[in-house]
Formats: sequence, structure tokens, C-alpha cells
Amino acid sequence: MTDHTRSPEPSDGPEGGAAAADSVGGALHEDRNVSRPDEQSEPAMDTHPTDDAARIDGVVVQTRADVGDAPEERIADVLRQRFADIGLDLGDDRIRALAAEVAGG
Repeated sequence: MTDHTRSPEPSDGPEGGAAAADSVGGALHEDRNVSRPDEQSEPAMDTHPTDDAARIDGVVVQTRADVGDAPEERIADVLRQRFADIGLDLGDDRIRALAAEVAGG
């Protein structure tokens, strides 16, 4: 391969795809099951429990920073999506009240 901007060609190995030596920045290991002692190989877990009130406050603060100057209906849509993403169902009345709070400053 002469053009270094292109992806490596697939290898003839049993798995196909690029060989570990072709990876950028050493992202692939020859043995993908081996991790180093200082390597995070599992998702990081929350170390501090968070109650629903703190999660709601956090979403409101972030939404205010992201779309606080948008119309109230847009803010409500963003809040609905964000609360759905974290698994909280607040109901439409509560969402609208929080949207009004965000829009009011």
C-alpha cells in the first residue's frame, strides 16, 4: 500500500481485517483477551450514589447551559429526551414546569 491515508488492506489471517501491526496507535493487541494491570477494560462504575433529585437538578443545569435560550417547547423536548436517556419518567406537567424554569433563567 503506497498511500498512507488509506486503511490497511485486509490480511489473509483467520479473522480477516487488518493485522494488529497495522493498527493506529497500537489500539489492537495480538491477543485481544489480555489487558495490562493499569488498563481499564470494564466500564467505570459510579462511586457515589445519586438520588433522583440530584439527577434531575443535573439535567436541568446542563439543559440550561445547552439550550437555555431556545423556545420553551424546544427546552421541553430536550428535557424529555434527556430524562428518557437516564431512565426517569417525570410526566408532562413536571417537564413543562422545568422547561419554564430553564427558560426563565
